[in-house]
This record gives sequence, structure tokens and C-alpha cells, in this order.
Amino acid sequence: MRSVAIIPARGGSRGIPRKNLRVIAGKPLLAYTIERALATPSIDRVVVSTDDVEIGTVAARHGAEVIWRPAEISGDRASSEAALLHALDELAARDDYRPDLVVMLQATSPLRRPDDV
Repeated sequence: MRSVAIIPARGGSRGIPRKNLRVIAGKPLLAYTIERALATPSIDRVVVSTDDVEIGTVAARHGAEVIWRPAEISGDRASSEAALLHALDELAARDDYRPDLVVMLQATSPLRRPDDV
């Protein structure tokens, strides 16, 4: 079974600016979610969907693939579901990859364990 974890992480956040990059206990918030997804045995691929170069750099540094999200699905009113569907379309077009299972993980929940996923 093919499985992918998709982590939506856009650059613009009104509530807490740059929240996905905020350092908590020595690591960017986003890194915790990437690490948990990579440690989950049932997850084959970990993808971060972003519109932000710095977030993309952090994601890649921590072992995730990066899919660049277009501006029209990156604003305050854009849904995470739109980012998820865009990422799946990109994986299909780029790699002919169509997973059987999709897990969407929010970067703002850093305390999950691999067995929670």
C-alpha cells in the first residue's frame, strides 16, 4: 500500500507570524511534524506543501519533499484541502504517484507520536 503524509505550511500567518518556523526547544515547529511522519512505518513519503522559500528550505533540511503551492491557494482564505489536492495532483503528474492512503498533518500539532499517526 502506498501512503503519503502531506503537511500544509504556508508562509503567511496572521495570528502568529511565521509560526511554522518558530523555534521551540531548539527546532522549528514544522520540523516536529516532519520527524514524526518520517518515523511512522506506514508512511512512504512525507511532503510539505508551501508557498514560502524559507519553509521549503527547512522542510527539505528535515527530510521532507517540497511541493510549491501557487499563490491562488496560499492566502488567508485558501483551504488546507486545496493544498492537499494540489499536492496530490503534483505527485501524480510529476512522479506518476497515486497513494492508497493520504494523511494530512498540521504543523501546529508537534506533540504527536508516530503511533498517533
